[in-house]
Formats: sequence, structure tokens, C-alpha cells
Amino acid sequence: MYTRFRNYVCLLLCLIVVVALQSPVFAVQKEVVKWSELNDHLVDKSVFIESMPVIDCPVGINCESAEHLVCQVIENTFYKWKEYEFFNGEGEIRLAIEMIKPEARLLTATEAQVLLNGSKLWERQTFGPLTNFSERHSPAEHPKTKYPTSRIQRNYQEAMTLEVAVDGPKEPKVKAAPRVTSVIEVDDELVMRESVQGAVDDRERVTSFTTITNYPWNTICYLDFLVAGMSYSGTGVMISPGCVLTCAHNVWDQDLQVWSSSMTVTPAQYQDYQGGSIYEPFGTVSDTSLASNTIYVDSSGGFEYDYGVVKLNQGFPGISTFMPIEYDATPGAVNIAGYPAAVQNESNSYDMWHDFDEVIGYEGTSNRIMLHRVDTSAGQSGSPVWRYNESLGSRRLVAIQVYGSAQGNGACRLVTTIEPIISGWMAHEPLTSLDYTHSTYVPYFSTSSTRWTGLALANYNNQRNSAKVEYYDSYGNLLGSELKSFAAYGQEAFLTATADGTQGWIKISSTAPLKGLALIGDYSTETMYDMDFKTSLYQKFLFPHLAADNDWRSFAMLCNPNNVQASISYSYYRADGTLVDRVPTIIPANGSVQDSVFTLFQQSLVGGTMVVESSQPVTAFLLYDNKSITTWKAGLSAVPIE
Repeated sequence: MYTRFRNYVCLLLCLIVVVALQSPVFAVQKEVVKWSELNDHLVDKSVFIESMPVIDCPVGINCESAEHLVCQVIENTFYKWKEYEFFNGEGEIRLAIEMIKPEARLLTATEAQVLLNGSKLWERQTFGPLTNFSERHSPAEHPKTKYPTSRIQRNYQEAMTLEVAVDGPKEPKVKAAPRVTSVIEVDDELVMRESVQGAVDDRERVTSFTTITNYPWNTICYLDFLVAGMSYSGTGVMISPGCVLTCAHNVWDQDLQVWSSSMTVTPAQYQDYQGGSIYEPFGTVSDTSLASNTIYVDSSGGFEYDYGVVKLNQGFPGISTFMPIEYDATPGAVNIAGYPAAVQNESNSYDMWHDFDEVIGYEGTSNRIMLHRVDTSAGQSGSPVWRYNESLGSRRLVAIQVYGSAQGNGACRLVTTIEPIISGWMAHEPLTSLDYTHSTYVPYFSTSSTRWTGLALANYNNQRNSAKVEYYDSYGNLLGSELKSFAAYGQEAFLTATADGTQGWIKISSTAPLKGLALIGDYSTETMYDMDFKTSLYQKFLFPHLAADNDWRSFAMLCNPNNVQASISYSYYRADGTLVDRVPTIIPANGSVQDSVFTLFQQSLVGGTMVVESSQPVTAFLLYDNKSITTWKAGLSAVPIE
């Protein structure tokens, strides 16, 4: 991810001082919708209850005859149920549902309607209509075809022991040196990094913001991590607030016998074109831990056991329902989406790509390898493989992408044997929301095609720290936010996650105090200036020097981090103490202003001071701008007047 940063940002790294402090972290209770409340919750969400092909579940049904076992987290409640297939007089399939969790009961048709519609609720949690992407749904199911095991030369033998979960290190390692662009795949004589099926790579870019924040794209994650100090990337899928399912080789290296480190998770990351801005609509979390299964970690199992998990110690606000898992599924066609580095004509993509194609067979230990014709390539290891059920209108996770081959790409099937392991991982509870009691303010940021704003944050505490960075425009609109996690005494420098052509102010909320500064640079004028962070708000400030004439400009930059507007007055005093003028203005709630001093007072100012008074506590900064021969810029903090 360091490849995203422009060269100037490296100047931030040397500007931080380390000091020791302590501060507690608190968890905040997440909102949970219980089974008894789910129907009313759907009504409150204005969800249209679609008719599903269901019947009352018969009493005395044989639990061993279930066709489907499904697990899903719906509005922060874990559900597990079995589906039984029956045929009506017209030969159409009807489902009967036996709920196992959160309550053991046979569902009536009405209750089954509620459950299945609740399972689809997250499809309706959208930011807007789909604008730029058309999903290709599965056609009629293809007949299951047995593929010869000789196609891929691996020693598939039944494991003598049942796999169980195994955890990685309790504390992930601190990020090492800056990364280079790289990807990870499994090396094998007949297993290739690039595995486009056929002559044409027909993957489609998932680019629109209103698309990628919708189901199922908002749960598909870009993974960025280190293995023995080298940088790699992969894909995972969120299946609970604290669980990102991925392939085992993203979290454990069988050759080196080491766990990955510095794992960073970014849901719904997208990039409109190679080399363009990289967007993180839900932010990132790097406070993670890893786990896999004993057979893979002991190197006694191959791709059939190539599944693992990234556990989030901090969740993503706004995502509360996740991809359902259907165990032992044998679909004839599947969808896959993930983050390939090389795709079509691009060699360094950070975008999400999707494709759909047929399943061509099953093989390996207990048929735990699914062979398919979906185009994939390096970086898509760990991608979700899902089936689209047209009769239910649902998408269900059935496998995890693990390798590529000219004879068919391979995915590790999710089978009933491993359901207890995965369900155990799904129960991992992150700190879904944190008590961000420490606030820091940056009165101004600006971005354009040539201008950037960077932040350098340092955690001068001897324990981990988490921060939420929120970007507001001048009118008080929240442009976006991102989450950051810091090791004890850790630090990070990054560019603001805002689109070109935006400006406003920044609020940084953290679980413990943070130190740092902001830099604004412009390539076109080869200038850069810094702003110190503001940790306190005041109602009266003094700017101790002004300059506004043919050679100089002064800009007063104020932000109002309150939910009500602030009434402001600017008072200009000459150097001899004479009050020249007083000018009023308004700052919107959660808004900001960038006022030219010359424009405010309609005259040149050579020296003197300005007093700023506000009806609400605000913070302020003054920018000097030389506009003649050179393009110097300098910042001056406003001095609070008690």
C-alpha cells in the first residue's frame, strides 16, 4: 500500500517525537437484532417481504436428509439452519427450514419467509442505485462432472486426523520497511500464477462507489500483509463482524513455516483505473490476528485444507450482515470477485474484479477441491466463490479460491466437516466500536490533480491505539472516514482519503492521545507547508501578524466541529492598536471557512493583528501566501485568548 503514497509524504516520517503515556480502551455495545425482532426490523427498514418457495417444516423430519446447511450473521445475530427440499405437484422445489441457532425450532412457512428475507436484508443496505456494473447471474445448473485427479499432480490422500483450528501469534508484528508491489500464490510445477481460462480474460471491473458499497462487494476485502519482511496481497471475505475468511496460504507460509504479519484489511477497496486514486469507503483495520487449521499448518494437507481467517480486533461500523455460507454445495456455475494485480491490460491493479463461469468438476480428498472456469490470477487467493440461487434471489459462499491452473482453477470447498471451525471463528468479537475520547483537529485540507494533503500520526503510548479519521467539507458534509490502528509507540503517514477537488477540515478521534501534523503540497508550484494538530477548541483567538498587499496574502482557516453553526467576528487592529473594522460571518455546523483577509476588510494590510471571536468553540489557522516572484507559503497557528 505504500506504493500509493506520493514521494513528498516520506517527509512526514521524520517529524514525530516519541513519548510514553497510557490510556484505556473501552468497547461500546453493538446493536444486535434478535430473531424475535427480525420481522419488525424488516418492516422498520421498509424491506418488501418477497415471496419465497417455502412450506411449513414437517414434524419428525429426518435431520440427516437435509440438502443444505447454511450459516450466516444477520444484523449481528448468528443463524444456523438446515434446508429440506420437497416437490409440489408441478415438480417445483419447495424448502422447509429447521432452525438450529439462535433457537432450535421447525419454522413455519411464515417464519421461513422472515429468515430468508432477513438473509437478503443486506442487499438493500445501499448507498444508491447500481450505475456502472451489471452482474451476470448463473444460468441453469450444469450437471456435476467428475474431473480426473491426474489433471493436477498432487498427492490427495485422506487425512488420518481431523483438522482443528490453530491460532497465529497473539500480537501481530509491527509494520516493517516500506512495501513493494507483490502478490502471493502457491508455487507448484503445474500450478500457475496466471490462470485465465481460455483465450479471453473476461473479468469485469467493479468500479462505481454506489456499486462497491452494496452487496456482495462491501464484504470482499483487499488484504495487504508481510511474509518474512516481503510484501504480498490477497483477498478475503467478511462473514461476521470479526471474521474475514481467506485461504490459509495468505496467513501461513508452508515453505517458510511462518505466520504472515502486519495484516491490513480493506473492505470494498476500489480504483477507477490503473494509477488512479485508491478509495477505501469503509476504511482499513490493521489490528488483526490470524488462524488456520492444524492439517495445513502441519504441512500434511494441500489445497483441500487451504482455508484460514483474519480476525479483526476492531470492526467496521456500518456492516452488520454478512455473506451466508452454504456447506457441501455442488453448484454447476459460480461467481468470484477479488483483487488481482495483473488483469486484462493492467499489471498493477488495486481494484476489485468479478467473473462468472461454470464448475467443471470436484476432486481431491473427499471432493474438497472445486474445479471451475472462472478467470482468476495472482492476488485473488482467498477470493469468495459464491453461487447465485435464482429462486431465492440469494448469493451464498460455497468455496475459497486457492490456486490457478490451465486445466481448471481450484477452490477449497466449504464442507460440513469444517463448519464447527468456521462457526467458531465467526463468534470472534471485535471492538466493533471504540470510545474515541481524544479529539484532534486539522482546520484545513485541500486536494486537486496536483495538490495533496498528508497526515503523520504517532502513538506515543505504550499500548495499542485506534483512531477514526473523518473528512468534512466546508458545508459540514461528511466526505468519508477511515480507521487506523497503531502499535505501541507506532506511527503512520498517509494521504487523505478524499477525492480530487475537495477541501474542508479533518477530525481525528482516538482511543488515546495522538501527536502529529499535516502537510499540504502542490506539484505544480513546488510548494509545501505544514499545520500542527489542534487538540483544544476556543471561542477567542489572536492572529499576531497580518500581510495582505500586492506581494502577500493571508487566509484565515477556521473549522467548527459542533452540531450547531458558529457566529464569527473578525476584528482588525493596526500595529498602533487602532481598531480598523469588525466583520461578521457564519460557519455551518461541522463546517469550515477559508477567508481571505484582504477580501474580508477590502484593503491592504501591512502588519497588525486580527482577533477572532466565536459563539461556539472552534479552532483556527492562518496561511501566508507569497504571490509575486516566488510561491512561498507559511502557516501560523492562531493564539487562543482565554
